[in-house]
Amino acid sequence: MAASSRQDRSILWLLIIMLIFAPLFRAGNLPLPLMVLELLALSVLLLLFLRAQPLDQVKTSHLGWSAALFLLPVPGLIALPLDTLYSLPGRDFLQSVFSAVGSTDSQWRSLSLVPHNTEAALWALLPPIAVFMAVCSLPRQQVMKLVYIMLGMAVFQSVLSLMQYGGGFGGALYLPNEYGMKAAAGTYLNKDHLAGFLEMTFPVALALLAASVGHTHSLGPRGSRWRERMNFLSTLKGHQAGLYALIGLVVLLALVFTRSRAGIALAMLGLFLVMIAFSRRLGGSNVYGTYGTLFAVIMVLTAEIGLAPILDRFSEDSMEDMRWNIYASTLRGIMDNFPLGAGAGSYPEIYPHYQPASVDAFVNHAHNDYLEWLFDGGVAALLMILSGLLVFARGWLAVWRSGRWRTFRYVQVGAGIGLLLLILHSLIDFNLHKPANAIWFAFLLGLFLHENNEEQEISDKTRKRVRTRRLNTPAVPIPTVSKPRKPITMKDW
Repeated sequence: MAASSRQDRSILWLLIIMLIFAPLFRAGNLPLPLMVLELLALSVLLLLFLRAQPLDQVKTSHLGWSAALFLLPVPGLIALPLDTLYSLPGRDFLQSVFSAVGSTDSQWRSLSLVPHNTEAALWALLPPIAVFMAVCSLPRQQVMKLVYIMLGMAVFQSVLSLMQYGGGFGGALYLPNEYGMKAAAGTYLNKDHLAGFLEMTFPVALALLAASVGHTHSLGPRGSRWRERMNFLSTLKGHQAGLYALIGLVVLLALVFTRSRAGIALAMLGLFLVMIAFSRRLGGSNVYGTYGTLFAVIMVLTAEIGLAPILDRFSEDSMEDMRWNIYASTLRGIMDNFPLGAGAGSYPEIYPHYQPASVDAFVNHAHNDYLEWLFDGGVAALLMILSGLLVFARGWLAVWRSGRWRTFRYVQVGAGIGLLLLILHSLIDFNLHKPANAIWFAFLLGLFLHENNEEQEISDKTRKRVRTRRLNTPAVPIPTVSKPRKPITMKDW
C-alpha cells in the first residue's frame, strides 16, 4: 500500500507538471515543448504499469478505446509494394510524382502520403492518452487537486489576456505573438484556442460554486432560515463560494475579450446548460428553496441577454468567409482518399492539392477537427469519432443520478458540460489539434468518466455506524421473579 501511495503521488506530480507546462509555450505547438510533454507522458505510463494494480480503475471499454486511438496512425506507417500502393484510393498520382523527382529506387512505400507527419502524430497522441488513463486511475481526492490546478491555470490565462487587451496591441505581454494581436490570447498563439480552454473551465468553476452553495447545513425553524442562509456567507464554505463565483466571472470576462465569436456563443450555451443542471439543486428544504432556484434562473437569463449584443458587436471571425470553401474542398479530399485516408498528420501537405483559388491563404488545418480527422484517417477515424461520442453519451448515464450529490459529482457534471462545449467548438475550429487543449480535454474526459461511488460509500458508512451503535448499546435487563426459599403452607396464609 505504501509503495502504491508513493507511485500515486509521483503520478500526481507528473500530471501537475504536464498540465501547467502544456499551455505555456504556444499551447505546446512547438517541437521542443511537445517533446517534453511526450517524455513526461512516457514517465506517467511507466509508473501506471508499475503499480501493484496497474489499470484496475480504468474500465475495459475505455482502455480499449484509448489503445485503438493510439494505434490509429499505425496502419499509415505500413510499407506496401509500389504496384499495390498505386492502385489504392488517392494514391494514383504518386507514380508521376516519384518519376518527376527521380525517387524510384525503393519498391516499397508507406501507406501514408506523408509518413514522417504520421509518425509525429502517433507520438503526439501519447500525452492526452497518458493523462486520461492516469486521471481515471487516481483517487478522487487527488483528481480534485488537479481540478484546482485547472482553475489556477484558467485564472492565470484570463488575467494575462485581460492585461494584454488593456495594455494595447503590440505590447510586451503578447510574449511575442504576431497572430494573437487585437484580442486577448494569453500564452496561446490563437485567441480561439484560448477561448476553447476557458470554455472548458467555465462550467467546472460554476459546478464548484453550485456545490458550495447547495451544501449548506440543515436549517432550523422557518423564521430563522433566512438568517442562517445569510450567515452561510460568512463561513468557510461561503468564502469558497465567493471565490468560485469570482473565478467564473474572470473567466467569462476573458472569454468576451478574446473576441472569439464561437467562444462567446458557447459561453452563453454553457451558462444555460449549467442553469438546467444545477438550478434545482439550489432548491429543496436544506438550502435556498424555490427562491434560490428562481434567482439562479433569473441571473443566468440576465447574463444571456447581456451577452447577446456583445456577441453581435464585439466578436470577430476572420475566417468566416473562407470556412465554407475550405469545408467543401476538404470534403473532396475525403472522398478521393476514402476509405483509407491520406494518413495521420498529412492534411497541411496534401490539402493544397484540393485548395481552390477562392481560398487565398495558407491553410494548415481544416478549421473543423472532424473533417480533418476524416481527411487523414478515413473510415477508421469515422469509427473512432462515433465510438468516442458513444463513450461520452454513456458517461452521462453513469454521472447523472437522482438524490443528493456530493462535490465530486457536481464537478463531473461541470466537466461533462465543458467537454460538450469543446466538442461543439471543434465543428468550426481545430482546438483538439493543439497539444495543450487536447491534454486538458483528456483530463476532463478522465474526470467525467472516473468511477464515482462516493454517495453509496457514505451511505454504507452511515448504515454501518448506526448498526454498530445499536450493537454496542447495553440491553435493558429483564426483571425476574425468584421463588421463595421455603414453601408457603396454607396455615401461613
